[in-house]
Amino acid sequence: MFDFLRKGATSIFAKFFLAVIVIVFIFWGIGTFTTSDSETIAEVNGEKISLRDFQEFYNFKHLQLRQTLGDISEEDLKKMKFKESVLDELIQMKIYHQLSKDLKIKITPEELQFAISQIPFFREGGAFDQRRYHTFLREVGLTSKAFEKLLETDLIKQKIYGLLTAPIIVSKGEVEDFYRFQNQRVTLMEFYLTKEACEGLIQYTDKDLENYFLAHRDRYVEEEKLKLTYHFLPFKGEIDISEEDLKRYYQQNFARFREPFKVKLRRILIPGRDENSLKKAQEIKGQLRDLRDFSKFKAEKGEWFEEQALPEEVKSLVKMAKKGDILGPILSSHGYLVLGIEEVQQERFQRFEEVKDKIGKELKETKIKEKIRGVANEYYTQIVKENGLVNWAKKSAQKLEVTPYLAKDDVAKLFQSREIAQKLFKQNKGDYLSPIETEKGMYLVEIVEKTTKRNLTFAEAKNFVKADYLSDRGKALCEERAQDLIKKGRTIEELRILAKGSGFSVREKTLLRKDLPEELINKGAPGIYDQPIIKDGETKIYFLVNIEQDSKPIPENEFQLHRDMLLELKRQDFMDRFLNSYRKKAKIKVYPLFQQI
Repeated sequence: MFDFLRKGATSIFAKFFLAVIVIVFIFWGIGTFTTSDSETIAEVNGEKISLRDFQEFYNFKHLQLRQTLGDISEEDLKKMKFKESVLDELIQMKIYHQLSKDLKIKITPEELQFAISQIPFFREGGAFDQRRYHTFLREVGLTSKAFEKLLETDLIKQKIYGLLTAPIIVSKGEVEDFYRFQNQRVTLMEFYLTKEACEGLIQYTDKDLENYFLAHRDRYVEEEKLKLTYHFLPFKGEIDISEEDLKRYYQQNFARFREPFKVKLRRILIPGRDENSLKKAQEIKGQLRDLRDFSKFKAEKGEWFEEQALPEEVKSLVKMAKKGDILGPILSSHGYLVLGIEEVQQERFQRFEEVKDKIGKELKETKIKEKIRGVANEYYTQIVKENGLVNWAKKSAQKLEVTPYLAKDDVAKLFQSREIAQKLFKQNKGDYLSPIETEKGMYLVEIVEKTTKRNLTFAEAKNFVKADYLSDRGKALCEERAQDLIKKGRTIEELRILAKGSGFSVREKTLLRKDLPEELINKGAPGIYDQPIIKDGETKIYFLVNIEQDSKPIPENEFQLHRDMLLELKRQDFMDRFLNSYRKKAKIKVYPLFQQI
């Protein structure tokens, strides 16, 4: 009954917002899935995936992997079948878009606008901040159109999920069974062998290390690096702003100080668009005597929404409402909404006195930047005349900073821009660049030294080779001993005896079912788990000694939580099986070109 429990219980909305944080760095703004590139590596139901699509997505995923695990050799990438997993993700994206066409699912511009306005990162003071949005896009190198395309994909996934899983329900009995299952007390014996213990048993010679080095040579590489010298002009200083300057700015930018209609809403969403969902929404509304009652349905706090962020089906009703009103049920794209009007702020223009300080701050920042840009350009003119930053600094007695050798990621961090780093790495030793503007100030930069990417010698890499050799051999030894222990020991007594001779330590634990390692959550009977688990630097073998059933009835205050968890698990399990079935029916073709890259 609970085969799907290992998948975990995560809100679809939480998944969505997590996805937004991740996908903003994706490649879509650079390449698209509708390219006419003739170099095709795969096809999904006749729709092509080009070599360009793959390479750009591969670069993104590789960068993401390096940020998590550090430098990874080509050999390790092959072992991980990294190239294949990247293609698989591209195929899955294609399938989602094709499925949306089959189900006649579309994302309207209004829905996109609403979704963007609700991303917490783009909100300030309870409202969507256009400046933060565009600053963010500029920093990650995406156009608004590219970002909207990313968001559209995720919204398609949401809609498909909502449409296909809305009919799935759980009974009271299932929730009670689920609660008892989650709260079973499981006693287990954990036999563990540390990574350090296994590595300490490995005997090796310098020749062994050298052979390992030769077999994994592509792992030991020094990346291309730059050594820079620069003069930095921060955006700092004092500027006098007169009252006339402030008023003139206010008059010239009057439209900027319009405050749109805003409403503070408490929201209850009942997923689904069928009669049962409508009936449930009506029942909930009937229990809401005033706004305080929203807390019974986990809607304790209201949230501000600007007019442009409100869906059309909500906007007209909300604009006619007054403080304290309870609206709904309102049919939306995700289900039925019940809304409580907590506050209403009508459209208005802010008075000069209200925004005077804000204008002063903006004008000061603007004028300081203009002044520093002017100084940087003046200096650059002199640098050109002196044929270099170093020559100019000596003549004008200006101080320069000198960096150590920096890899591309380090340069990107210094200038807060990957684009600037890429530009610098295209230059040669002795080149100097026109002023570089960053958020903090202006840089005048010259390249002092440049090294090319090269393979390290064995002597240079010996310490790294030793660590990798011991790690690989130690891991293999731990797994070998664990497999041997599982094969020979079937009872607790046998395992205890064999463990001593194999270097394993043992500890007893009693945990609730829901707190077990993921691999053991669905194990239904006492006995040995027949696969070693490698986690936290230890190779572990588990023997379930006893499972104590929880006979207590589910507490009333936990019923809804466990109902929601179980419902999400059932829906996610259905969704996974549905997508797998859809994919099996798809005509997927991988071209020979893929094997050549």
